[in-house]
Amino acid sequence: MTGTPLESTEGSTVQLTPEILDDRDAVGAAVADGIVRRMAANGGAPFLLGCPSGRTAVPVYEALARHAAGGADLSNLVIVMMDDYVLADERGVYRTVDPDASYSCLGFARREILAPIADASVRAGSTPPTEIWTADPTDPAAYDARIAAAGGIDLFLLASGDSDGHVAFNQPGTPRGAKTHIVELGELTRRDNMNTFPEFTDLAMVPRYGVTVGVDTIAGQSAEVVMILCGEHKQGAYRELVAATRYEPDWPATIVTECRRATFLVDRAAAAAARV
Repeated sequence: MTGTPLESTEGSTVQLTPEILDDRDAVGAAVADGIVRRMAANGGAPFLLGCPSGRTAVPVYEALARHAAGGADLSNLVIVMMDDYVLADERGVYRTVDPDASYSCLGFARREILAPIADASVRAGSTPPTEIWTADPTDPAAYDARIAAAGGIDLFLLASGDSDGHVAFNQPGTPRGAKTHIVELGELTRRDNMNTFPEFTDLAMVPRYGVTVGVDTIAGQSAEVVMILCGEHKQGAYRELVAATRYEPDWPATIVTECRRATFLVDRAAAAAARV
């Protein structure tokens, strides 16, 4: 991962150059290799990895587990989740969904990110990582404060919504200065997530609200970001992002252009959009 240094976190005009790899597994391996190198050079300090749930970053998590199985020390990994679904009670107080639900982002982090890495670490005789951070929907601002107090995100993994460009749960129209907040999810985002969680057989089953890091949380508190696009269904997102030079509220994933160091990794299926 080469990365493109930016001079500021807001208002920069940088057009990303994609790095095109063969397939999603090659993308996952490349990103994981970079994470492990950065952790090894981090002097044993906690390494905050901003993580999405869902399909896009799964090859990265699988590759990290393979590194752990090979003896890599990932004990200082801190998994910082970017969002989660929330429900509102009769008083209008928000709470995260049951972590045992398959669509819970905290549950995803426990099952699909931490557990495989921790199990592989134990088998290899290494100390397993243990930390997962999530935002408290009753106090979203505390998440930004916690991240800042830790020195920021070392590397944030980003993905773009297929149909509306959401990043985390930031919806089209999200202002550039948005920090961690409660958001009402639009229909396109909810339909995208029906593809991620097959048990959502009807749109009414998808929660209507989420808690999410803001676009300014991503740009302002990340030392480095990697935008990942894999698969034919990401071709529209690819076209939007290769053309972007600054944050465009109607496609929130364009915040990647205003991050300090940004790498854009795609597989050939997503990059085929360049020939459409």
